[in-house]
Amino acid sequence: MEKRTASRIAALAAVGVGALLVAAIASKTREHSSIDSLTEHTDNPATDYDSAIARFAEVQATEDDTINPVCRSKLLTHGARTEHVIVLIHGITNCPEQFAAFAPLFFERGYTVLIPRMPRNGLADRMTDELKNLKAEELRDCTNTMVDIACGLGDHITFLGLSVGGVMTVWAAQHRPEIEKAVVVAPSIGFTNLGADRVSSLAIALFRLLPNIGTQHFSPFSDGPKHSYLGFSSRSFGEVMRFGKSILKSAKQERPAAQSILMVTNAADTAVNSKINRELVNFWQANGYDRLEEYEFSADKKLIHDIMDPQQVQQQTALVYPILLDLINQKDGEPGRAQ
Repeated sequence: MEKRTASRIAALAAVGVGALLVAAIASKTREHSSIDSLTEHTDNPATDYDSAIARFAEVQATEDDTINPVCRSKLLTHGARTEHVIVLIHGITNCPEQFAAFAPLFFERGYTVLIPRMPRNGLADRMTDELKNLKAEELRDCTNTMVDIACGLGDHITFLGLSVGGVMTVWAAQHRPEIEKAVVVAPSIGFTNLGADRVSSLAIALFRLLPNIGTQHFSPFSDGPKHSYLGFSSRSFGEVMRFGKSILKSAKQERPAAQSILMVTNAADTAVNSKINRELVNFWQANGYDRLEEYEFSADKKLIHDIMDPQQVQQQTALVYPILLDLINQKDGEPGRAQ
């Protein structure tokens, strides 16, 4: 009886796995068209300061009482259009508060600073499962909207993002010519260096088909910032990978639209796939893009993945911030501050 039961369980498991694989393969076929659609965007750049402020007010109006007050989208303005504007995009599970110490460094240098809240992030309920509803289209649309707003806030646009915010920055660099400098910091196009060398369509399909796994329910973060979520969502990973795969496809086919790109990596970072990030850079270079600068923090610095949030344990902002400021503010053709 026990052998028969075990055989039935094994057979059911095999049928279940087979059905899942069939579904994943079917989803993979549909995915190709959905990846192509992520390049589609309707640009509507703000033409002046007042229209940009009105657009930002529309963004603020969507943020209700479920949002942590420190996680609302922020705009640091001098009351008029400035020469320089910088957009800062936080990482997934975090919120605009990630840049609480970094943003003022630009504001005091005369920049207008725009810090949007990434979709589905920043809720006051840190145990929320909201990230399972994240869609790649939302990341694209948020990115595009922020470029539109920035166009009315300053003459020269710098667009910086970390981790998933870095992926959003890569999309902006690939598609929006208004960006003078795109600063891509540790983009999570692929997760961990233990992953494959390429973003797998089958892996994306499985992440999106399988039931969501919210890590906060069995292994909540114990030492993260007080404003960030306590765990990741497996389905959101699938959407980020789908977004990243779309960008890689575009980068392979054509040069990026941004006027210049700064790629910042961290040799000690195990949270992102460095091979895939290298592939992205190789695509750009193969297409003749020569306005690309690279900077890597060496492994001996032992930096964590989130090099921005001052609330992170083992943070080294005293090392990181001055280098980033120097790299961002240097004139084209000047050497960066090498460390």
